[in-house]
Parts: sequence; C-alpha cells; structure tokens
Amino acid sequence: MKELSLYIHIPFCKTICLYCNFVTFAHKNKKIPDYIEALKTEIKEKSKNYKNNKVVTIYFGGGTPSQLPAENIEQILATIKDTFQIAPKIEINIECNPESIDIQKLQHYKSMGINRISLGIQSFNKKTLLRIARPHDHLTIYKTLESLQKAGIENFGTDFIMGLPYQTFASFKAEIETVLSYNPPHISAYFLSYDTKKIGLFIKDCPQEEEQIQMYEWLVKRLRKAGLKHYEVSNYAKPGFECLHNLRYWQQKEYVGFGIGAHSYVDKTVWENTADFEAYIQNPLLDPQSLKIDQDLDRSEFILLSLRTAKGINKKDYESKYQNLSKLLTKAETYIQSKHLVQTKANLQPTDKGFLIIDRITKDLI
Repeated sequence: MKELSLYIHIPFCKTICLYCNFVTFAHKNKKIPDYIEALKTEIKEKSKNYKNNKVVTIYFGGGTPSQLPAENIEQILATIKDTFQIAPKIEINIECNPESIDIQKLQHYKSMGINRISLGIQSFNKKTLLRIARPHDHLTIYKTLESLQKAGIENFGTDFIMGLPYQTFASFKAEIETVLSYNPPHISAYFLSYDTKKIGLFIKDCPQEEEQIQMYEWLVKRLRKAGLKHYEVSNYAKPGFECLHNLRYWQQKEYVGFGIGAHSYVDKTVWENTADFEAYIQNPLLDPQSLKIDQDLDRSEFILLSLRTAKGINKKDYESKYQNLSKLLTKAETYIQSKHLVQTKANLQPTDKGFLIIDRITKDLI
C-alpha cells in the first residue's frame, strides 16, 4: 500500500501574531462548529480517493489547533480513523500555544492517540511577546512545560524565533538554556521572516543580522552538545525524535491537506484549498486550483527540498531521476570550496554554515 500523510488546518487563533503569514483568523470562535462540520465533510468525501493508501502521519497545524476544545480534535480524528486506513505506529502531531493548553487537555490528547506536541514558545521575554502580539506570557510557558512533564509527553518540540524585537545574543542564550532544563527532545529555531506585511511595525527594534548569525552559530554548537542533531535547516532533535511528518515533505512524499488554505501533493500534482473562510464553510468540496509537476519542476523541488535537510541530495537518486549529475556538481563546486556544501561518497550536503545561505545555494544549483 502507498503511504500517505494528512495535514489538518485549524485557522483559529486568540490573536494574530505580527510575524504570521499563514491563513489564520481571530474572533471567529463562533464559527468553530461550522468549520468542524465542513472539515469532516471534506475528509469523508475525499478519503474515497485514497482507499489503497495507509496513513503514516497526521499533523494538526494552524492557526492554533489547541484553541479548539479537545472534543473537536477528537471528532476530527475519529472521522479520519473511520475513513482512512491507519498505520499501526502512526505519528500524530498537534501544534499548541501555551495559553490554550493544560494538563487535562494534554491527557485527553494522549487518550485519543496524539503522540507528539509542537509547542510555540518563540520567546520567554515578556516585552518581546507583547510586542509581537503573542497571547501568553513567560509564566504560562513555564507552566505548560511542567504540564508536558506531568502528563508524560515524551515526544515534544519547542519553537523559537531568532531576530525578534528586544532580543539580544545574551537574552537568546538564556532562553535556550532555560528550555534545555526541561530536556526537550526537539527544538525548532527559525529566523524572523521579513516578507510578512506587518513586519515593518517593529523591524527597528530587532537585532542586526550579525547578531542573529551569532545566535545561530552558538545555537548549533550548544544543541549538539546537548545531544540534538541539526537534521533540517531550522530543526534539531535527539535521535529518534525527528518530526516524521515534516521529513516526508522534504522527501517529496505524498500528503493530502484538509481545511481552508491547505495544500496537497499526490501523483506529481499539487493543489491548494480556497483561503476564503465563508466559501469553505459553504462548500468544503470546491474544486481547487491544481498544477501538474513536470520533470524540470520536479528536479527543482528535489534540489530545494533535499537541501533543507542535513542528508542533502542523494547523488545516486539524482542521477537516476534527472541524469547529468556532473552538471549539478560543477555548479556546486564554488560552495564546496567555501565549505557551505560538502560532498560525500553518497550525498551533496549543506554544512551548518551552508544552511545560513541555503536559499542562495538552492537558487544557484537550480
């Protein structure tokens, strides 16, 4: 049977963070029941196309999935289990914010089979959290981390952003040391993206590029010392705790997205659900716009996605799919000499230094 991943988009949030560029909505909680019904309808109908697939990962993203009552998440999961074939050792992940999670909800998640938590911390600094419109404070984060331990959640990740307002190298180091005291098996650390419309509201308060690079270089060394491997451009994990769902994206594995704005990739075709909330509620089965991936675009995606991971581009796979490996390696030679890439017998891999400019490297190789 073909393996398949499912992504479930939950667009509801308490507030809209100023750095966010996803399809999210605040103050639409009254619409949650309608959205759940539309989501269940979409899952039931579209699952008919995947009778010969086995679901190996499920990811609840958003938005803030933990904003929903646990009973709603349970309804969605029950619908999936009733309509899809589920792998015995499936990874089920849910994104949570500290203000919308407690030990009771965590225990409820465990009882319904959710076995991985992704916790959006971003910063422990109260002033920073207020500036970027995060709906929680540092004390709530501590309480949530303690709840994860009490609930016996072993597989969880914590998310941070480098480059936020009022952040310094010293304050960032202190925050990472703080979270390491809770022994997380996974840490994500992203650079603040400057292509979000509202970013200009606080850009003057953010650390300069040199200081952000200093944060990154220290982070890589510190997390390696703590036993977390830099396995993807922004992600670090102890062995066995990598996010399997996200790895499937980078490996060009097939996935189906449900909910407003969700993306899918099956049979070399990509499509995207409508981002219009009311249109989705009225008809969750609207025909989405789709794009067939040709050989050239597939090659570009193979390079782009592979170079997001520490394993990089498998040379044998590249040659068998697209031929002309020598041309790719010739283009990569400049970056090999500068130690942004390294060539092993099997792979062409980014280094920690290379991850800093991976977009530029990818563009040049494509």
